[in-house]
Amino acid sequence: MTLRIATGLLLTATLACDTTSGGSLTPEPTSVTEFHISVFNACTDDVTLHVGTSQTEGRKVLLFKLSRDSFKGTNEAVWLLDETEAPIALYQPIQGNQKIKVTADCSALVKDS
Repeated sequence: MTLRIATGLLLTATLACDTTSGGSLTPEPTSVTEFHISVFNACTDDVTLHVGTSQTEGRKVLLFKLSRDSFKGTNEAVWLLDETEAPIALYQPIQGNQKIKVTADCSALVKDS
């Protein structure tokens, strides 16, 4: 039982390194020079992502419900915005190609396999 709990905590801590929901929505400094993200919107609503170096600088990406899109970037972070355009989740890209998804409840960004 203790081993399962410890393993679960380790997995949770590992996932928290790349995605954040509810906690601090400030990205950590990064040295990523190029990334390519393929993102799937598992939510049944259209959602907006903000891709930029801060929450006020950058570009918006509109994802229609149950659709996939992709984009490239450099030293930027990705925020999921709510209907008032306030950030509710953060994904910090790593170097290279990666897949993420907007969760079905429209509240988080998670790695997609």
